Amino acid sequence: MTKQILIDGTTISRHMDGLSQYILNVVSRLPVRDDWQYHVVVRPDECPNDYLDRWEQQGILIHMSAIAPIGPKREWQFRRWLSKQPPFDAAFVPSNQYPLALTMPTAYVVHDIIYERYPGQLGRYAALKRLWLHRNVAQGLKQAKCVIAVSRFTRSEILRFHPKADERKIQVVYEGWEHLRTLSAEQDVQTPFRDYIIYIGSSRGHKNMQGLLDAMAIAKPRLPKHTGLVIAGENSMLSAAQHKQIEALSDCVLTTGWLNQTVLTAYCRKAKAVIFPSFCEGFGIPVLEAFYFRKPLLLSNASSLPEVAGDAALYFNPEKPEEIAEAILQGLEMSESEQQTWITKGLQRLEKFSWQKTADEIGKILQDLLR
Repeated sequence: MTKQILIDGTTISRHMDGLSQYILNVVSRLPVRDDWQYHVVVRPDECPNDYLDRWEQQGILIHMSAIAPIGPKREWQFRRWLSKQPPFDAAFVPSNQYPLALTMPTAYVVHDIIYERYPGQLGRYAALKRLWLHRNVAQGLKQAKCVIAVSRFTRSEILRFHPKADERKIQVVYEGWEHLRTLSAEQDVQTPFRDYIIYIGSSRGHKNMQGLLDAMAIAKPRLPKHTGLVIAGENSMLSAAQHKQIEALSDCVLTTGWLNQTVLTAYCRKAKAVIFPSFCEGFGIPVLEAFYFRKPLLLSNASSLPEVAGDAALYFNPEKPEEIAEAILQGLEMSESEQQTWITKGLQRLEKFSWQKTADEIGKILQDLLR
């Protein structure tokens, strides 16, 4: 008898954030078996059409439903949708947002629980939002038959903030990078710098934008001529003081705001190195981006980042702007031979990760659920 497997794709966003990349790439590579039938539920107009076409060609059945991606409303919407479907034998929930209506054996992915360390980033009613997220994850950890953490660090954070969770059912399955192969660099970009370090990411507090700006202020008097920092990514969470600081550093700091993938790729390919000063990450895809784009990586020594990068990064303490400043100067002053050494290490490290490996391991987990 064919086993029916539900995949929750309702947290996929048209803005193509890291979570969306995870779901799209894993689902596209799950093992195809004659005795398995995948069903993926997605929100209308959120999932890219090329992935929908690919999934249909793979024989995946696609269900459209306007289910909220997060929040209490999501629960009754998901329950109502599920009540109209035939029974499923297993489910795969590839995001933190666990649908409590699920009663079948489920594999549940926890990407991070950064909101526990930095609840202020949740904005208005932060305390209530953190409480809701905490309870939702706690229930998911209890209900799911298997919990997938994207790093050993994330596994330890789960057990730190949810000490009653059954650690025996928490497995570590790393993320991948092959989505980067589809990126083109046909578009040229111009900066005021001959050489620059690039930061890729948001301006949320745990990303340590303040430490990065303070480091640039320290490094500025010693910067080689016509060099600087490009901050690429959504910057709506920068404070007024940080905007003022960027203005004061305008001769050596360029902010681009959000970039589409084509333009971001062009910026990455022209950079001399990548910097990632984050205090806390569940995994850290920018690490793999630096390796893929063949750039030396200047990296925080905190949370999951050393676990992912291994010996292929130049580390600093993210709590110390003076260390970040020294790393920036070292990155800008690297000789070609030094660059090549770091690039070689990065490419070797990149081989340890793959979306196909991720999907294969999740396929084995689903097989165990169906026994």
